Amino acid sequence: MASFNSRDDLLRALEENPQWKAAVRALILGEELLQLPVQFTAFVGRVSSFIDQTEAFISEQRQFNDEQRQFNEVFARRLTRIEGDMTNFRGTYAQNAAERNAVAIAAELGLEYVRAVPQEDLVRMSRSAMGRTPINQLRSFWTADLIMEASDGSDTHYIAVETSYTADQRDTDRVQRNAQFLAEFTGQTARAVVASVRNDRYVDSQVESGAVYWFPLKDRGSQPE
Repeated sequence: MASFNSRDDLLRALEENPQWKAAVRALILGEELLQLPVQFTAFVGRVSSFIDQTEAFISEQRQFNDEQRQFNEVFARRLTRIEGDMTNFRGTYAQNAAERNAVAIAAELGLEYVRAVPQEDLVRMSRSAMGRTPINQLRSFWTADLIMEASDGSDTHYIAVETSYTADQRDTDRVQRNAQFLAEFTGQTARAVVASVRNDRYVDSQVESGAVYWFPLKDRGSQPE
């Protein structure tokens, strides 16, 4: 049996006999500590795999977000166009309906319909106001939805009509201003009328106060009577 007289003899023997060195290491460290390098290497591999999968997911998520963003932008543009088309359709419907009911509108005001006043007459009657009235207001007057001349049997009256599917303050403000212009330019009585399917609260208050007259239009979505 080998004998060791010093620490150096022991260390030299361990270096010369690898199997002794392994046995001593196992004895000192124990099985759990000896497995740590292997376990750590496996852990590093799992972490690296997780990082790779996470990076791939993030990349895919970014691509999905970009595609979703592009889809949302296209959808929003299409929806805006549809809403614009629907607004134009409803506005055209309201104006056409009011023109078809011009005689009835005049009758409800106790007047007899004479004619729809053409734009050239509106421009002619407002010439005296040019230079002292903002041009944007005159343009709005010239392009009014409907201006009617009517009669009570002896005197001429004018009726300013603004049409809208859902009337709001802009409609009442415009029609009241147009009626004021008509009275100022002609010296005759003028009435303000809103022709619409429905009104917001502000318009309802103006109708209730008598500031404007409301001529209801049939809702195209309603069932026939």
